[in-house]
Amino acid sequence: MIEAELYVQYGSTLPFQQVGLPMPDLPAATTHIITWDSDQRLLVIRTGTPLGAVAFRSEVLPEEPAVDESGWDEWQEISVQFDSDDVRLRDLEADTVLLGTSLISMPGRYRVRLYATGRDSGVELQEAGDDLVERYLMQLWPESEPKPMTSLVRVRQSAR
Repeated sequence: MIEAELYVQYGSTLPFQQVGLPMPDLPAATTHIITWDSDQRLLVIRTGTPLGAVAFRSEVLPEEPAVDESGWDEWQEISVQFDSDDVRLRDLEADTVLLGTSLISMPGRYRVRLYATGRDSGVELQEAGDDLVERYLMQLWPESEPKPMTSLVRVRQSAR
């Protein structure tokens, strides 16, 4: 599990990549809140704010959890596969690892559900330690076969 206040990286992103691979190129911008590049083993969260900190929590679960939309503006799911158990948040400008904790503890195929709130708040330059408006919850669980990415589900009218 990761629970941290993370600073948004270049391109309004939080890029998680399998360690040991070359510095990635960001996937083309989309309207999705999460994207996956299998060639680069790169999982990218698209943030609403271009600068500052956001609240982030991830949890690896033994099986698919029920969808819980309470307190969230939007969510989306995607399938990923990592060949290593070492997947870290990267700084794409400095080519360094930013977070000491791996996103997962075992290699394999996962389904990822990302919940988000506050992406459309217009608040920028929040610092770690502030009452962060933009928040994310990433849930990962094992899956045997990949499924298509879901469309972005908007829970509240104010969501992007």
